[in-house]
Amino acid sequence: MREIFEKFNWPFFYVTAALVVIGLVNLYSAVYFWGEEGTMALFWSQLIWMVIGLILMFVVSFIDYRLFHRTAFHIYIAVNILLLASLFFGKVVRGTAGWLQIGGFSMQPAEFAKLAFILVAARFYSDHPNPEGFTLKDMFKPAMLMLIPFVLIVLQGDMGSSLFLILIFFSVAMFAKIRWGTLILLVVVGIIAAGTIYQFGLKEYQRSRIFQFVHPETDIRGSGYHLMQSKIAVGSGKIFGKGYLKGNINKLRYLPERHTDFIFPVFAEEWGFLGSIVILCLFGALLLMGVEIASKARERFGIFLAIGIVAMLFWQVVINLGGVLGLMPLTGVTLPLMSYGGSSVIAVLIAIGLLQNISRRRFMF
Repeated sequence: MREIFEKFNWPFFYVTAALVVIGLVNLYSAVYFWGEEGTMALFWSQLIWMVIGLILMFVVSFIDYRLFHRTAFHIYIAVNILLLASLFFGKVVRGTAGWLQIGGFSMQPAEFAKLAFILVAARFYSDHPNPEGFTLKDMFKPAMLMLIPFVLIVLQGDMGSSLFLILIFFSVAMFAKIRWGTLILLVVVGIIAAGTIYQFGLKEYQRSRIFQFVHPETDIRGSGYHLMQSKIAVGSGKIFGKGYLKGNINKLRYLPERHTDFIFPVFAEEWGFLGSIVILCLFGALLLMGVEIASKARERFGIFLAIGIVAMLFWQVVINLGGVLGLMPLTGVTLPLMSYGGSSVIAVLIAIGLLQNISRRRFMF
């Protein structure tokens, strides 16, 4: 037992634990309102999901991750069945039919679809090495593996989660090495597909978010309200912030979706620029440690699995922060370990458990 914990990547765990604690402390402030009681249900729910996620993280970290190489397609098929079930029987939340009600709990299969795709992509690239670079024909299978959950998630109306699959696909493919001609062709196809989706696949409110990003000043009381209040909250924190539980933009309910998409402005208003830098450094450390774990993995499946997970976390942080700061259109993407959401928290902590597993196993084979 002592030897097992000696091989545990404790610095990586400490960074994860710091983000978990800060996320819970910040969520408490996001749902706490001055002079009002009975708003803590979301906080206690998130605390329970965090505990479950941490338990699963430890369980996953002590299983030989090569087991997931053998079961990758089984997991992938199971998740796609859940996506299909949520499409037909799912609960609609904010225009997205992506939640399955199981007993008294709701789950969002799209969060687990990212991990499922990473597993099958890692298996494909580990089983098919190509030092010369992958051609368009070689990329057909991983592209189809990405497109199946992508289409199911788009049909649910969740463009944010579907975007992740494309970004993870390109990130892992670039690492695996694809030929320049193939890359250029894929980019052209991607641009055409993006235009088609914008014209025919997006709902009106989703197109409005993109338009508002380009012209934020046109409707600050309507479609631009979310972004403007987010910028005001972040800017009003200045250098040192207003203090914990003292963010008036949040407490006076000017900031919408404060516990999910806009959780970072809550933190920035209360802790200021310095606190925001701490959060960014923690996320940066988590990602750099993930890259280091990939670089030290002993076999190809572990390398590609780690790269896929790092890509997932990287894009989730970038897209959320870019959206709430007005650097890119809002997509409804949550901030890992900070935003409220049971499925997201569990999926991220399982992913971190897989990275911890890869780190431990480098001593064993």
